[in-house]
Amino acid sequence: LPFLQNISFAGPKGEVVRVKALFDEGAMISAMCTSIFQKVKHRLGNWGPSSKRLRMANGTIIPSLGVWTGNVTIAGIQAEGEFEVFDSAGGWNFLFGKPMLQSFKAIHNYETDQVHIRGIGGNRILFNQSENKSP
Repeated sequence: LPFLQNISFAGPKGEVVRVKALFDEGAMISAMCTSIFQKVKHRLGNWGPSSKRLRMANGTIIPSLGVWTGNVTIAGIQAEGEFEVFDSAGGWNFLFGKPMLQSFKAIHNYETDQVHIRGIGGNRILFNQSENKSP
C-alpha cells in the first residue's frame, strides 16, 4: 500500500493549507498537483515561477508550473521544504519526495509500515493513513 499522511504548509498570513501526501522515496522532488495548487495558491504565498522540467517515470518531460518554499508540518513536527507544481492527472494530490523526506530525517519501517520523523518540535512515529488498509 502507498504510505499516505496529512501534511500542512504555512502561509505568510498564518493560513494553514492541508493536503494528504503520498510518500515516495524514489521521487527526486516533492510536487503538488496543479488542480490542488489552483485551489490553495492564494493562501500559500512564497511561490513563484520555476524553470525545472520534470521527467516522469514513463520518460515524458513536463515543465513545472511553479515552485513553493516554506514551512511544512507533519503531526506537529516542522521542517523547511520545497515543492514543484505539475499535473498528476489524478494520481495524487501531493507527492512527498526524497528531498522532503530527508528534511524530516524520515526512516520508513516497512515491517510495521510506520515512518519515524525528526524536526523542529521533536520526533514522531507516523502511521500509514491509507484508507485501503485491511485489518
